[in-house]
Amino acid sequence: MQISIRSYLTAGTAAAVGATAIAMTPVAAGHMSLPAVQAPSVAQVTLAGFDSPISELLGTVILGSNYLFNELANPLALNTGGVPTWSFANFTGVLPAALGLPALGGYSSVGLVPQIIDDALPIISQLGYNGSNYLQAALTGFAGAGVSISEGIWNAAGDLLSFDIPGAINTLISSVSNAGTLALAAGQYVLTNVITKATAVVEFLVDEIPTLIGATVGQVSLLVGALIKPITDAIDAFGAPNPLEGAWNALVDGYLGASGLPGTILNLTIGAGVQTGPIAGLPDIAENFVPSVRTVVQGAVKGIANALATEPAAPTAAVRGAAPAAAALEVSAADVKADAGAAVEAPAAEVSAAAGDSAAGGDAPAAEVTTPKAPTRGATASDSDSGKSAVKHRVSRKAAD
Repeated sequence: MQISIRSYLTAGTAAAVGATAIAMTPVAAGHMSLPAVQAPSVAQVTLAGFDSPISELLGTVILGSNYLFNELANPLALNTGGVPTWSFANFTGVLPAALGLPALGGYSSVGLVPQIIDDALPIISQLGYNGSNYLQAALTGFAGAGVSISEGIWNAAGDLLSFDIPGAINTLISSVSNAGTLALAAGQYVLTNVITKATAVVEFLVDEIPTLIGATVGQVSLLVGALIKPITDAIDAFGAPNPLEGAWNALVDGYLGASGLPGTILNLTIGAGVQTGPIAGLPDIAENFVPSVRTVVQGAVKGIANALATEPAAPTAAVRGAAPAAAALEVSAADVKADAGAAVEAPAAEVSAAAGDSAAGGDAPAAEVTTPKAPTRGATASDSDSGKSAVKHRVSRKAAD
C-alpha cells in the first residue's frame, strides 16, 4: 500500500493558486444569466385597438337607464365613453322645444317613469273631471226639480186654505212642469257633453291614423338600416389598413353599442325619436324627424285628453231655457227654482272659463313651450286642433301655423 502524505501548507498553497487562475480566466458573455426584458407582443398591441363588447353593452345600459329614470327635462349633454345621456342632446333647431308640444309628446322628463308621474294619467284625470261635472249637474238639476215640486205642493196647500182651488191647481201644474224642465235640462246637458266629447275623440283617432302609419314606416326603415349598417361597415373595413380591427369594431359597435342597433331601438321605443336631418322650423319636422313609439303614444294620450275636454257649441242653452218656466210660480218658489237653475249652469260655466284660460296660453311659439307637471283641465277644441296639426307635420308634410 502506498500512502501519499501532503502537508496542510502544501494543500492551502495549491488551492490559492487554483482560485487565482480561475478568477483571471475570461468568461464568455453567453454563459451569463441576465434578467429577461418584457416586450409587448404583436397580438397585445393590436388588441388595444379593438372595442370591448362589455363596454359597448354597458354604454347601451347607460342610455336605457336615462330613458327610463332620468327626471330632467333639459339635461346637459354629458357623455360617458362618447355616449350621450339621451338622444335629445343630438337634437338641433327647434325640435327640442317642439317636443314640449302635446302633439309631439309634451315631454317634461327624459325618463319614461318620471314622465308618467308628471302627466298623472291625463285621460283618466279628464274622465274624472267629466264624471264629476256630470254628477254635479245631474244632482243639481234633479234636486232643483224636487225643490220645484215641494214648493208647488206647499204653495198649493196655501191656496187651498184660502179656498183658491183654481190657483192651487195652476200652482201644482206649474211646479211639475218646471220640475220636468229642470230634470230634462240636466239630462240634456250630460247627454250633449258625452256625445260631443265622444265625437271629438273619434275624430282625433281618425286623424291620428296617418301619423301612426308614417311613424311606423319611418321606424321600420331606421331599424332595417341599423341592422344592415354594421355588416356593410365591416365589409368596407377590409379595404382599410387594419381590416380585422375595423371589421371587429364595426360589428361590436353596431350590434352591441348605444350608437348602433341597440341605441336605435331605444331611441325608437322609450326615447323621443331620431332626427334624420336639419330642422330649422316646424315644417321641417315632417321630413327630418321619426318619432318614437313613446312620442306617438304620449301625443295620442294628450290628444285624447284634450278631446275629452271639448265643450259643445252651446252647452247651457237648455238649462237657461228653464228660467222662464220658473216665472209662472209664485215669488218665493220662483226664487228657489231660479237659484237651482243657476246651479245647474255653474259646471258648464266653470269649464268654459277654464277653457278660455287654457286657450289664452295655447298659442305660445314652440321655442317657448313649457310642459306643466300636471294635466291641464278644460282644454278647448282649438287646443286639440292645434295639437293634431302639429302631429300632421310628421307625416303630411304640411306647414304648421
